[in-house]
Amino acid sequence: MKVKYLIGVTILFLLSLIFLPLQTVLVMEPRDGNGIPAYFSISKNKPFSIQYTHSIHLSEVEEIYRQTTSHNIQQTSLLYEDTAIGMPSNAEDDEVFERTEDGRYLISNMDKRFPYIDIRIGQVVANHRLVYEDQVYPLKNYFKEGSVVRVQYKKVSLFNKWKGVIVVGKG
Repeated sequence: MKVKYLIGVTILFLLSLIFLPLQTVLVMEPRDGNGIPAYFSISKNKPFSIQYTHSIHLSEVEEIYRQTTSHNIQQTSLLYEDTAIGMPSNAEDDEVFERTEDGRYLISNMDKRFPYIDIRIGQVVANHRLVYEDQVYPLKNYFKEGSVVRVQYKKVSLFNKWKGVIVVGKG
């Protein structure tokens, strides 16, 4: 009787490890439901950025983010080359606007928080990339160009990670 009980408890424990969402990761998944999500195991309070080429003035933009304690995404900085259409020409509230040594513009001390961010993967110019710990991950390698992906922190199970593409982290 004890052996059957121990086997049952062990099986339940193993199943819970596989199917319970225990790990928080940055998930990018197609909004239309077609395609495989990509999982990025980004350490809490470690910055990551989304880089792209602005479609109008064709200059580089870098948006710097981090995870908040409530699993939201916080934008902390914005680095860009041109204050033309679609880009800010000054800071808001407690933010700091400055010109960098290389002539780009930086808005720092940002505290914009989002439950998720939707990104349309550029078809021609944008070349969206996720950058984490000096590694660059072109999003077009994981998603169809022109598609919209939702970026958000989620708790996922090992089973979910096995079904997706683990880009950064262990699976």
